[in-house]
Amino acid sequence: MKKIVLVFVLLFAVTGAAQLFAQAADFSTLPSGSWLDTTYNGTWTFSSSGITIKCNATGASNTFTTRNIQDLKAVRSGASAGISFASSTFGKTYSFFPNVDGSITLVIDRTGQTQYSIKMNKQ
Repeated sequence: MKKIVLVFVLLFAVTGAAQLFAQAADFSTLPSGSWLDTTYNGTWTFSSSGITIKCNATGASNTFTTRNIQDLKAVRSGASAGISFASSTFGKTYSFFPNVDGSITLVIDRTGQTQYSIKMNKQ
């Protein structure tokens, strides 16, 4: 019985955290830290001022802020709540979904191309 109660409490806590993540009207409520995209050797860093993607091979980086993105909104993927935004500069839509284990799933959509999705672990 205690295990069932613990599972429900954990599920409630995770769902609440995901809902807070999804309600972000800006980047201030996103989890802070860095997550590694192992496919493209990139590091995504979340802060209250924006999201930065850095190429670990070249050191080149780009920061997404509320000034250079469009359509920042809450989104869902199955039971996961997250955020999504578009970048007209890159012609892509980026979606981020937090996972129970502390990782973040990144989904990138680009018109006419295959969707890219990766589960990134926190650094």
